[in-house]
Amino acid sequence: MKPPRLLRIIFTVVRAPSVVFLMALIARMRVLSQLLPDNPWRDFCRYSEPAHIAWALASGFGYSAPWPNTPIAATAQQPPVYPFLLAAVFKLAGSYSYLSLWIALSLNAVFSALTAVMMLRVGKRDFGTVAAVLAAWVWACWLYEAVVSIRLWESSLSALLLIIGIWLAPELANSLRASRWLLLGLLAGIAALTNTTLLAVFPFFWLWLWISYRRRGKSCSRMLLASIGICILTLVPWTVRNYEAFHRIMPIRDNFGLEFWIGQELGARPREVVPPDFPLSDPSDYNRLGEIAFMESRRQMALTFVRQHPREYLDMTIMRCIRYWTDPRGTPWPILSLLAWSGLGLALWQKGLDAALYVVVLIVFPPVYYITHTFPTYRHPVEAVMLLLAAYAAVTLVQTTAGRLFQTGLKGASTA
Repeated sequence: MKPPRLLRIIFTVVRAPSVVFLMALIARMRVLSQLLPDNPWRDFCRYSEPAHIAWALASGFGYSAPWPNTPIAATAQQPPVYPFLLAAVFKLAGSYSYLSLWIALSLNAVFSALTAVMMLRVGKRDFGTVAAVLAAWVWACWLYEAVVSIRLWESSLSALLLIIGIWLAPELANSLRASRWLLLGLLAGIAALTNTTLLAVFPFFWLWLWISYRRRGKSCSRMLLASIGICILTLVPWTVRNYEAFHRIMPIRDNFGLEFWIGQELGARPREVVPPDFPLSDPSDYNRLGEIAFMESRRQMALTFVRQHPREYLDMTIMRCIRYWTDPRGTPWPILSLLAWSGLGLALWQKGLDAALYVVVLIVFPPVYYITHTFPTYRHPVEAVMLLLAAYAAVTLVQTTAGRLFQTGLKGASTA
């Protein structure tokens, strides 16, 4: 009787949200203690555009200057939530100080540890306890996720906001409580102001909710419009700020042309991280033209390349698509991505429309990186979802195989 009781105790412990949170936080703080550099500016902050904007905010220059050696002028290069969060940290503990970096990256670690807890909740509801525990513990203890999560960027917060959205939307499918619908709208607005790519995801969440109610002969139109309205109201102040700064309608940020151009430049220089005339390396064009004209010039350069070299651009796009799901090299991501897509197919087969939110995440979120450019860290906001689907596929495969082996054994015993 002891082994089964011991196994029950172990399983009770590993599925406890507090234990998962603690283990995820410990893993990230351990990585942080080993990777935090002696010179935060030279080795860490210099390459973070949100950090440079945060420095400008904390120094009283306003939301400006995304790169070093550029004019102190208004910018919309980054969405505002994470730079403002870093600015608060800089105000508290000093710009680019060792303590500020500790606080900022510790916040990222907390966001990532909370994501593990949300994975546990979402996974239990949608895929069963075993798959949920497996996915949450892989996220919590895998050093790759720990390292990526403490990057001085919005990725950890974006991953948390997305998994909260996936948890919240199905709750609304059976509830017309106004507070929850308004919360989804607020969440969508904050997510869009954190990572603009997430703005593409939440409209499909609303569409899924509308279809869910229509299939049951019910209506959620009033709550749906209220939720969308709250999202729009959340975006309006920043849109007004951008209009006052640049005299054009710009809901969140203005950097698509730059990212589009970077993709074509890196396609021609595959060994480089950024093009040689990227503002971080050479800000002369940015300083001469100003932000809006600079972004437009890069967009035109990228479009010219696409028109003149359509086949090359298609090849680059295909390669970016492959790299998005498989990079970095030497990691299990090719296998995990295959499992995630298999888990998505399995979920659609077994759950139908209930699995549509996962389809939205895997299909709607990545395309902007296919057509512009991609790095492994750009995938981080959806990796929690991918691990849930991969764990679901793996657990289903093991259970199915074990069941067949058991049946084969029974047949063999009955014929013996």
